[in-house]
Amino acid sequence: MILTDRSRRGFLRYGAATAAALGWPSRAGAADSPGIADQIFHGGDILTMEGATPVYVEALAVRDGKIAFVGKLRDAEALRGAATRMADLQGGTLLPGFIDPHSHVAIGAAQVDWANLYAAPMGTVDSIAALIASLRGSQRDLAPGSWVLGLGYDPDLLAERRHPTAADLDAAFPDVPVYAIHVSGHMGVANTAAMRARGISAATADPPGGTIVRKPGTREPEGLFQENAQVFFMDQLQPRVSEEVAAQRLSKALSRYASLGITTAQDGGVMQVQMPLLRYAAARGMLPIDLVVLPVYRFAENLLADRGLRWGVYDGRLKLGGIKLTVDGSPQGKTAYLTRPYLTTVPGCSEDCSGAPVLSQEALAFSCRRAYEAGIQVFSHCNGDGAIDMMIRAHENALQAIGRSAESRAKRTVIVHSQVMRLDQVDSYARLGMIPAFFTNHTFFWGDTHVANLGRDRADMTSPMRAAIDRGIRPTTHSDFPVTLPDPLFTVWSAVNRVSRSGSVIGPEQRVSAYEALQATNINVAHQYFEEGQKGSLVAGKLADLVVLDRNPLKVPPAQIKDIAVLRTLKEGKHVFTRDPRAAV
Repeated sequence: MILTDRSRRGFLRYGAATAAALGWPSRAGAADSPGIADQIFHGGDILTMEGATPVYVEALAVRDGKIAFVGKLRDAEALRGAATRMADLQGGTLLPGFIDPHSHVAIGAAQVDWANLYAAPMGTVDSIAALIASLRGSQRDLAPGSWVLGLGYDPDLLAERRHPTAADLDAAFPDVPVYAIHVSGHMGVANTAAMRARGISAATADPPGGTIVRKPGTREPEGLFQENAQVFFMDQLQPRVSEEVAAQRLSKALSRYASLGITTAQDGGVMQVQMPLLRYAAARGMLPIDLVVLPVYRFAENLLADRGLRWGVYDGRLKLGGIKLTVDGSPQGKTAYLTRPYLTTVPGCSEDCSGAPVLSQEALAFSCRRAYEAGIQVFSHCNGDGAIDMMIRAHENALQAIGRSAESRAKRTVIVHSQVMRLDQVDSYARLGMIPAFFTNHTFFWGDTHVANLGRDRADMTSPMRAAIDRGIRPTTHSDFPVTLPDPLFTVWSAVNRVSRSGSVIGPEQRVSAYEALQATNINVAHQYFEEGQKGSLVAGKLADLVVLDRNPLKVPPAQIKDIAVLRTLKEGKHVFTRDPRAAV
C-alpha cells in the first residue's frame, strides 16, 4: 500500500481519534500514534471503583506513570510492544491504591525508640506490671540521660482497669524521667522525675484546654495529664537523632504504609518543628508515596499569612493539604465533649462529666474564618456531639462572615473522627457539604467501652456511615495510626461488620457494604483531598497508583476481609512494595 502525503495525514488523524476513543495517550515525537504501554494488567478481577456500583474490566494498561487504558483485553493488546510487561494477576484483584484519610506518620516514625504499651492486637500490655516491663525494656536501648517514653496503654484493657500513676512508675524509675502516652494520644502519665524536670508541682495551674489530674482531696499531681496539659512534655516527643536518620525513619514508616496498599498517606497534625524534616525528606526523594500534611492551627496561622506558600500542590510528593483544628479529646479517654454526661467515672471530674472543648467557640469560628478567607481547607478533630455542634456553628458563622459569594472556599470541610453523632448532625453535614472522616475501627477496639461509657444508644451511633451515605454524603474512614492498625483492609472490615472485641455488633443499622467501605478508602478520599481527577479510581489519565490483593473484598465472606493480603503496591506505575520480588521485574 502506497500512501500519498494527503492520505498519510488522514490516516494519522484517524489513528489519533481512535487512540483518544480507546483512552490511549499520545506519545511525544510519534506523530500522535498510540503509545506503547509499559505494562498491561490482566488475568484477575480489575475493580475500577468508578460509579455507584462495582464495575470490572479485563485489562488495564500503564504508561509513564499513568493509566493509559482500561477495558477489554483484546483492545489493550493494541498497546503491547516488545518492552511491554504483561502482568498476569493470576486470579488476584487490582484496585486503585488506598488513600489514607487520617493518620499521624511522623509519630509513627518517631516511636521507633518508644516502648510499645499497646494491648492486643498491637501489643501485649495487659497490666501495669507489663507496662512497666515494656518501659524497662526500651530503656536498655537509650542513651544515658534520655527520657523513657511509651505509647499505647489503654486503662480499660489493663487488669487494674485504671490509669497508671506517678507512684506506679516511681517504684521502677525513681530518678529517670518517664512519660507514658495513652492509646488515644490525648493524655499521658508522668513520673515524679519527669514532673520535677518540668517544674510541675501542686502550685502549677491547669493550662487552658488541659487538666492536671490531682490526688483526691489535694492539689498534688497524680501523674495524669489530659489534653493541652501535655504541653509540658511535648518537646521530649521529638526524636533526638540527625535529620538524615529522622528522614530515613520517615521513609521507612511510609514504606510500611505502602506494604498495606496505601499510595497516599496523611500526617494529620504537624507541628512547626516537624516541617523542616518533612521538607528535607521530600527534597531528597525519600518519600516513596504521596504525603498530605495538615499543620496544626497555632503554627498554620503563620503559614496562612505567607502568600508565597503553595497549598494543595505536591512538591517532592509532599503537599500542604489544609489546617488542622482540634476541638475536643478522646471518647475512650472520656475527654471528648458530649451534650450528655459519661455514664462511668471520669478521672479528674466529680460532677456533670461531659468532657470539655479545648477551643472556645469564638476561637474556633475565628480559625475557620481565617482559613476560608485564605481558601485553605479545614480539617477539624471532633469526637463528641458537643464538639460537632461547635464546629457546625463555627462553619456557619464563618460562611456568614465572609459572605455567601465566598462559600466555594469553604467546601469540603472535613470533620475528623465524627464519632459520637446525632442524626440531626448528619443532616447538617449533608446540608453544609461537610465531610465526615469516620473512625470505624473504634467499633472493634472500643465498641464495648463505648457501650459502658455512653450507653447503647450513643455507642450505636459511633461513626454512622450508613446514615451519611443515605443522605448523599461521601464519607471516608481511617485508622488514626498509631492509635489503631494502619491497615485499610482492617478499616474496611470494621465498617462492614462493626464487631467489637467481645463479638457484639455496635450499631448494626450503620453497617455498610464492602463496596461502600472500599469507596471510603479510595475514591471518596481522593474527593476529600480535591484529587478525584488524579486518584481514587481506575480511569485513563489518572495516576497509576495501584494495589494488588490476593482476594476480592467484594467476593469473600465479610468476616474475612481483614485477612486479605496485599501482594503488590505501585506508585505511579512503579513497585513500592511486593511480596514476590519477581513481580517487580
